[in-house]
Amino acid sequence: MDFKQGDFENILMNAIWDMEELDYEEIDVSEVQSRINSEEQSWAYTTVKTVLDRLVKKESLERVKFNKKFFYKSIISRKEAGINAIEKLARQYFKGEMRELIKAADKVCAGVLIYR
Repeated sequence: MDFKQGDFENILMNAIWDMEELDYEEIDVSEVQSRINSEEQSWAYTTVKTVLDRLVKKESLERVKFNKKFFYKSIISRKEAGINAIEKLARQYFKGEMRELIKAADKVCAGVLIYR
């Protein structure tokens, strides 16, 4: 499976949101790595840490150091991230017209759009 940079960031954010919903209080790189790794795909610790740190710079996560270990916590909620993604989609493909995006989504839901 080919991943784009944003796809992996979304995978990590979803893992952190899931762990926070399960009341994990100390989420470190190893916790995130074990949550996302599977038989099909195994991510290196350094890769996970690099992308988590990138998410800190983008102000999606905060990082706290405690006893020589870094812990991560979401700054933006899953809902806020979804709203931001929808707004970005409207800007990129519908000239910022949310109504046009909604019309397109309605057509997709109704099975009207034909994919080429």
